[in-house]
Amino acid sequence: MKKLSLIFTLFFCITLFNCESEPVTGSEDVTILPSVTITIDTTYVFGNDFRAEGKATNNGNETVTPVWFVEGAFFTDGQSSIKMGGANDWFNFSLEPGQSAEWILRFKDGQYPASEYPDFTVGSLRAYKDGVESEED
Repeated sequence: MKKLSLIFTLFFCITLFNCESEPVTGSEDVTILPSVTITIDTTYVFGNDFRAEGKATNNGNETVTPVWFVEGAFFTDGQSSIKMGGANDWFNFSLEPGQSAEWILRFKDGQYPASEYPDFTVGSLRAYKDGVESEED
């Protein structure tokens, strides 16, 4: 019986960790792309979703290779003191110097009904690649 309980607990934990629906944002285990400038063109509420749209521009001298991401945090208002959560968008194509790509971030959380936060803001924007790349090649 003890073995069955352990197996059930293990199965439950594996299922719980594999069923996350929200993206992880704010990780330190990434390589930031400082040559990519991110601008927000618009923010709006769509149904129960908070949304932000904008552009990512490669201002560097090297091509950004796939896969790379844009992420941001959603705040209840312009003070950016209460963070609701975050979202990211990913790109499976290269971004050459001088090129831009359009992105969209979508955030939804039942704790924060979108209709109650019309003045929400988006901040902490960054472009990155998964994993930390070493300077040594």
